[in-house]
Order: sequence, then C-alpha cells, then structure tokens
Amino acid sequence: MSNSATESSEVPVESAPIGGPAGTARTQADFQSLLLELARAKRGYRYFREHDRRRRPLVDRVHRALRIDLQRAGALDFTIGDEGYRLQCADRPSSGAVGAEGALEELRSALRQSGIERLRLDPSLTPTALDGFLDLLGRPGGDQPDPERFSRLLSARDARGLQINEIEAHQAPEPPPRLTATPPRAAVSIASTLPATEVSPAEQPVPTDDAKPCLEDEPLSVVSSDDRGERLRARLIELDATVEEDAYRRRAADIVVWAEELWQCELHDDCYRALLVLADHAVGAGGRSEEQARAAEACFGMLAMGDRLTDLIDRATLPGLAGVRAAQLLLQLGEPAVPAILGRLCDEDDPDRAAPLRALILTQGETALAGLLDAIRGKDERRARVGIQLAGELQNPVVLPALLAGLRSSALPRRIETIRALSLLPGEESQAALMNALTSDLEEIASEASKALASVGGSEAVPALLDVLESSIQAHRTTLGRTLIELLGRLGDERAVPRLSAILERRPMLRRAHWHSIQIAALEALSQLPAKESRRAVDRAARYAHRVVADRARQLIAERGANAQPVAADPG
Repeated sequence: MSNSATESSEVPVESAPIGGPAGTARTQADFQSLLLELARAKRGYRYFREHDRRRRPLVDRVHRALRIDLQRAGALDFTIGDEGYRLQCADRPSSGAVGAEGALEELRSALRQSGIERLRLDPSLTPTALDGFLDLLGRPGGDQPDPERFSRLLSARDARGLQINEIEAHQAPEPPPRLTATPPRAAVSIASTLPATEVSPAEQPVPTDDAKPCLEDEPLSVVSSDDRGERLRARLIELDATVEEDAYRRRAADIVVWAEELWQCELHDDCYRALLVLADHAVGAGGRSEEQARAAEACFGMLAMGDRLTDLIDRATLPGLAGVRAAQLLLQLGEPAVPAILGRLCDEDDPDRAAPLRALILTQGETALAGLLDAIRGKDERRARVGIQLAGELQNPVVLPALLAGLRSSALPRRIETIRALSLLPGEESQAALMNALTSDLEEIASEASKALASVGGSEAVPALLDVLESSIQAHRTTLGRTLIELLGRLGDERAVPRLSAILERRPMLRRAHWHSIQIAALEALSQLPAKESRRAVDRAARYAHRVVADRARQLIAERGANAQPVAADPG
C-alpha cells in the first residue's frame, strides 16, 4: 500500500488496476476475491467425496465468478510463494501481492504441496476442468511435490483453460492497464450468478437503457433518488479525492454520522453506498495511504453494526452482484459479523438462501471459531447444532473440547450432531470419543457413532463393529443391529463373514419378525462380500431358512446374474 495518496495520473502501482485490456482492468481486490472463491470451493471439495452431487454447486459458483472476471479482464496469471500470491502482468511483472491467511493459506499450502508455483487461468476454462483441478488438489500427494504428475492427471480429465508452472512463451502482450483513482469495480466471488458482459462503465459514463451502472459496481456514479442521498454521494466523491491525512480522517468520520442519519430516514441504499466506498478504501482502492486505509477500516466497522449489519446479511443472500458484493463486505468485516450471520442462518429455511450464509462462515476459517464456540456452549439448541455442524466442517482441533462437552448434553439432537462433527475431526481423541459413544445405552447414539466410525476408520473399525453387533443382538436392539450389519456389508471386509453367516444359522433370539429382519440384513450384507463362504451362506439360507428369509436369499442369488452360479452345497 502506498504511503501517500495522489491524483489519478499518479496512482501508485500497488493500488492501480492490474492486467487486462484497456477499460476492463483487474484490481487487486478482484484478485483477492477470486482467490477467496477458489479457497472456499477447495475447502468444500475436502468435505464431499468424488461424484458427490453437493460438489456441483461449488464448482458452478466459482466457475461463474472466474468466467465473468476472465472475460472482462483477460487471463489470470499468478504465482504462489511462501508468503502468499502475486499477480503476473506483461508490463509489470510480480505486481498485485495478496497475503495468505485462513482459507487463503489452506489454498496456498495445497497448491505448493502439489508442486504448483504458478497458475494461469484463461477464458477457455471449463467447469469440468475446474472440477478436476479442485478434486486433484484435495487429494494427498506423495512425499515430494510432483507438478508433472499433477498435470498428467489433470490432462487425462480436462485441462482446458488451465496452465501449471510452464506458461506458453509466445503470448500476445496485453495492453497496459487503465489507471484510476476511484474505487475498483466490485470483485466477483461468492454466489455470483451474473452473466458475462463486455460493457465497461469507464467507456460509457452516461447510463443508457441497455447498460446502467449499479450501486455495487459503481457506488460513486449511481444517482440517488433522494436529495439527502445526493448530498452524501457528493461527500463520498470529495472523500475519494482527499489527499491530506487529517482531512481524510475527519471526512470519513463525518460520513459515518451522515450515513447513520440517512439509515434512520430509511434511505438504506444510500447508507449502503457509504459502506461500499469505505470498504474499498480500507483495502487501498484509489491510492489510499496506509493511514487512510486504517481510518476507512475503522469507519467501515463502526457503520456496519446493528440493523445495518443485518441488512448486509440479507443482501448477501440475494442472487447476482448484489449478493456477491454484500458477501465481500461481510468477509472484510470478519469476526464481528460471524454471530449475526450464524443467527440469520439458524432462522433461514430456504436452502438456496442458507447456502451463501454457510459459505461465508466457512470461508472465514479460524476467524469464525470464536463465534461458533460461543454458539456451541450456549443454551439455544438450534444455534448450538448449527454451530456444531460448521465447527466440524472447519476441521480445526481447537473445537474438540467443546464438542466433547456436547456429548454430555441432555439434548439428543445436539449429541447426534456432535458425533457427526467428531467424524470430521482428525486425531485419536475424536476417534476415542466415537468408540465410547458406540457403547452408549441410547440406540440412536450408538447407531450414529457406528456410522461415523465406519466413515472415518474404514476396515479398521470392523472389529469394534463386530463386538457391538453381538452385544446389540443379545440386548434385542434391532435397529442398531441392522445398522451395524449394513455397515459391515458396505465395508466389504471378509472378517465379518463368519459372524454374519452365524446369524443365519441361529434360532430366533427376538420376536420372529424382528429376528427375520436381522437375518435379511445379514443376507444382504453377505451378498456384498467377495468371499466364497459368504456366497455359500446365502445359498444355504435359500434352502434351509424360514420362508421369508429363504425368499430373499433366492432373490439375491438371482441378482448375481447369469454368469454367477450358486456355489455347490457342502458334502453331507
């Protein structure tokens, strides 16, 4: 950030728009927003496995954001270093530095672990290529970074629009960027659904019916519908042109007072205009000095409180640029916004409006932890459950003590949600807690713990599941027994075959209908296991079991297909 502000012809390199054709310059704020969008999508990919349909909204959202920016400002080319990211430009190499904290550090670490030191995205980028890139980025690599292997794997899927490390030598040089002292174009990131556009506000200063500037895009250009709003806009333009430090601080503080007055008069959009300008100045837009940026940040924080914070959150759930820009302001506000976002999320029943709110909290990363922990420890059950969900998805060990305390709650839904969250946390302590929950007297808790252990431990969980299976059958816990049997079948471990086969041979230990449901579950699990003995057990049941069980066994044998013949009966 520059140490002094200047007129538009003398804008420092650090604050000027970067790269892209004339009139469509990419700002540093744009760059940071796109990185945040990539980081959020990468984090989401860590939670959902390959082919999980919940990945699709993530890749669609980040692709829309990138597509709009790439078509507007040209290829995005940046390096990944030890401290963060840096934009690369034909005319100004190694400009546009962005530090790495929270979600951006997670993304930086994943890129470097894959051996990626430079990444170039161009307008030909496809959702399929982006999906493959994010999927590979979330997978564990070898002992040494291997970018060539990463590139081969990516090319085998779709690498259109993506270049890793090796940038083509013969690229047409991009025209120099347009310098400006006004706040940058709004960056495109979270939940963006805007279509690509070729119209530049700089090229069309006079609004037309076909292309009118919007408040989020050009906060200083859009005319207010009220004279009081126009007076505030004039003061914001004056603030934007202010060079002297003391004068800037005074005018910024006055802006807060005037904007608050307009809010009381229900001129909410005009108050929002002030937030947009102050937020842009806080990140150095328009050549702000560090001192001015700090003053703008303080004033932005004072204004973004109470009902105005609630309004920001409501705007963040809207489609298009309105939602994008409001989400950016909330991310910029940081920790103070988390409790309010969480409260709004708890009250939201519409999944489409809830999704950007969840993304906002998760993108905050460690910044959100304090607010989530307060919710988890609180008495509001709905708020606590949502806090537990998000804390688990963040996968930060800091939340473990609070989650362990949640297992002792008297509220069953909170305990169940806690078990699901613990399954996302790495480490022996969380697994030990799940093992203890597996032996719970409450069937619902034990059942949920068994699912969590199976998802986390895989085949390593088989011995524990088998032990609990035996005790659950003896205790006549039919629902838990069926759950355990189904999990053992899905895990596909042959160690389960003797125990499941024995269930088919036993005399009824429960009411006949309940016992038959246990036996049918055992049949279905055995049919998924590859061992020969599992097939023999199903074949024997088809001949000797109770009619209900035998009928299901014969159906399973028929489903093996024409080429899978029943195993011959044992001699004698």
